[in-house]
Amino acid sequence: MSVYTRLTKEELEQLLNDYNIGDPIDIQGINEGITNSNFYLQTTKSKYILTVFEDKSLNLEYSIHLMELLSNQKIPCPMPIKSKANETIKILRNKPVAIFSLLQGRTISKIDPSLEMCEQIGEMIAKIHLCSDKMNDVYLGSRHLTWFEETYKKLQDKLSNEENKMIENEIKNHIKNQLNILPSGIIHSDLFRDNALFIEDKLTGVIDFYYACEGYFLYDLAIIVNDWCLNSNKTINIEKQKKIMQAYNKSRKITQVEKDFWPKALRHAALRFWLSRLHDKYFPTDGELTHILDPNEFKSIFIDRVENPYKLIL
Repeated sequence: MSVYTRLTKEELEQLLNDYNIGDPIDIQGINEGITNSNFYLQTTKSKYILTVFEDKSLNLEYSIHLMELLSNQKIPCPMPIKSKANETIKILRNKPVAIFSLLQGRTISKIDPSLEMCEQIGEMIAKIHLCSDKMNDVYLGSRHLTWFEETYKKLQDKLSNEENKMIENEIKNHIKNQLNILPSGIIHSDLFRDNALFIEDKLTGVIDFYYACEGYFLYDLAIIVNDWCLNSNKTINIEKQKKIMQAYNKSRKITQVEKDFWPKALRHAALRFWLSRLHDKYFPTDGELTHILDPNEFKSIFIDRVENPYKLIL
């Protein structure tokens, strides 16, 4: 999670005066991810994660409320730390700031996930989806159809004719999709390997709920499969996909409508991250430690998903 805002010693001390978590000992920027400024924070009491939110489009109240709800349901995710005034969000340099509990484990962004890891992430995302009826807040997210159209429009002049044609066609196809017939509820919407923590092969937590929203469950599964189940040539590793789906299906049954829609969900998920990475490439945010991801990876994934209508087999 890149660092765009570096806090001074005085700013950190002033911030921690509003909390009961001890005095600062050390703070280190986390160079992973692309959206916000994240730090490991060591105080005289414990270790925490401190986040300065750079993306103004995020619905932080929704995300933090969701993390509190999931934590109360025994789903391992960061717990927001409340200030002395019972606040979960503070303002520093006109930017929202929050402090969270530090979960044990490390992300596996540089590791090819095992079948056991895939099984556990399938079980975990099913548990998150099944909490939908406990969340009263409704938020449709920042990566809706309008975002696809506006982001593409902004990028048009940067792309080749072939790329423009591919993206235009997929957006037109997506407009025709009847998403309202698909089971929906809370989705994480960004559950890449760098948002899952493991100790060896054991899943210890899920992080980064800032793109969580109401959406169709299959989209969440497509996002996961497009990152967790890749062969070296960006095709889908069917054995890993099957492991995720079977584990998920034990808790929430996947419907026939969802099985039929699976190829479209994979394309929808692939296009979103191709567009977002293109945007970050051509319109970057200045930062001290920035982590720009290669858009060509998701271009390759998107092309494969268009050319190969994968089946959802349990």
